[in-house]
Amino acid sequence: MMDVRLIRAVDGEHPRGPMHGMAALQRHLALRCPEWLHIGGRLRPDELPWVWCWQDEAIVEALAKAGRPFACGPNVLFGRSTHPQSTAAERAICGAESCRLLFTESAWYADLIRRHLEPANRAPIVLWPYPIEPIPDGPAEPEIDVLLYLKSGRRDAVPAIKARYSRVTVIQYGQYDRAYLASLARHSRACVYFSADDRGPLALAEILLAGCPAVGVPRGAPWCERGLGLHVERLDDELALVDAIEDLHEWHREGVRARALERFDAARTVRTVIESLEAARRDC
Repeated sequence: MMDVRLIRAVDGEHPRGPMHGMAALQRHLALRCPEWLHIGGRLRPDELPWVWCWQDEAIVEALAKAGRPFACGPNVLFGRSTHPQSTAAERAICGAESCRLLFTESAWYADLIRRHLEPANRAPIVLWPYPIEPIPDGPAEPEIDVLLYLKSGRRDAVPAIKARYSRVTVIQYGQYDRAYLASLARHSRACVYFSADDRGPLALAEILLAGCPAVGVPRGAPWCERGLGLHVERLDDELALVDAIEDLHEWHREGVRARALERFDAARTVRTVIESLEAARRDC
């Protein structure tokens, strides 16, 4: 069987974005790394490459065109979820018979990938969330009725929510640090997560881990399910959002945190990654 090499080790700390999750997963993988899994370094001819970064799109395109077995994801498919297969590299990956494994974070994104794979690519699509580091502390005295997290999509309902509830706090994507978000979430009874497109939102995971249940749309807030939150069909549906907020205000926040700790358990993610790679290397 082939050894596996993760292409592009993540160096240092990254405060935001996918690199933060990649760095956390890399640390956990290093602690439990089997002898056949190598992180970073030079790819050898007898190894199965695992490409997980958008910056290495050209590498995975070359692997696909050469017919060399490879694993890839997350952060490779797709650069724009609204325009799948918009690059030569994405088209090469989707049609690659040599693809052995695809990783992504959420069910809706797995469905998107599956719909755009060509018949030649029969690779399994395996889901797991990035580990969250640091894990926020649990819920504290509720001082905020609704935390409004603004990232993307329609925001028509924001004025009505602010008018209805006396204790509302707004946080804008990209304009805070992680500790501040965690502190707000710990003191919040519910969150409306305004995001229209996100396959694995780390900020939402942090909010839930703090014990704050959330509402959003499946495509932008995939974790709002199974005791963690609620889904609505549209972000501009004021009545549906208010109904969801009222429902979430009755939830036990410690229970939300407990479910989130299970959902984003780093050991489970690492186990899923290693077991999937083990199966892929057996298939080479």
